[in-house]
Amino acid sequence: MSENKWVVLLGAPGCGKGTQAEYLINQYGFKTVSVGELLRSNRETIVPELGKTIGEVISSGALLPDGIVLDLVRKELKSIGDLNGVNLIYDGFPRTVGQAEEMDKVAAEFGTKIGYVLNFVVDDEVITKRILGRYKCSNCGKIYNDFFLKPEVDGVCDVCGSKEFDRRADDNEESLKKRLSEYHSKTSALIEYYTNSGALRNIKADADFEEVRHSVLESLNLIEGEK
Repeated sequence: MSENKWVVLLGAPGCGKGTQAEYLINQYGFKTVSVGELLRSNRETIVPELGKTIGEVISSGALLPDGIVLDLVRKELKSIGDLNGVNLIYDGFPRTVGQAEEMDKVAAEFGTKIGYVLNFVVDDEVITKRILGRYKCSNCGKIYNDFFLKPEVDGVCDVCGSKEFDRRADDNEESLKKRLSEYHSKTSALIEYYTNSGALRNIKADADFEEVRHSVLESLNLIEGEK
């Protein structure tokens, strides 16, 4: 097996895995395969009927069929090119045991394996506040939250001074309830699968960013653990 790290991030919507993935990309040169981004970027361009299906699923919070997701992931891997020695993060994939089994086959084709699975653990109550409260500046993209991070001046972006803000269409109570239900009923089965493979590391995701980051880096053997 090659020495490159192929990493799966598990966790309910809003658990913070995307923020940690961004840090690994910027600071450690990881590349990412984010199914959420793939769905959003391909919703109108694959084929009309598939784009409609993706749009409906994103809006409702349900999961796409495995075959569609796997095709998108394979397409993204091919676009990266030579994967020898490349460290990859899979964000939002796999979400089912069936997908995990297929991903193991794909990894084997490249002479590697899914060796690190980081499970971001956080209560649903915290998730709800993170998701329903989040919004961003329409101009510069600065992220805010009604519960945890409001602008210093109400209604004015701290960074650029804009008074225009956006919220994601799927950040609503009905969609979140369905997304959490889907996660707990289907995706959580991956915890047992990856525990059995020896790849699972639990990350306490309701801690502050620095603590979570330290746990992530330690789990990936990028820093030494505390003595």
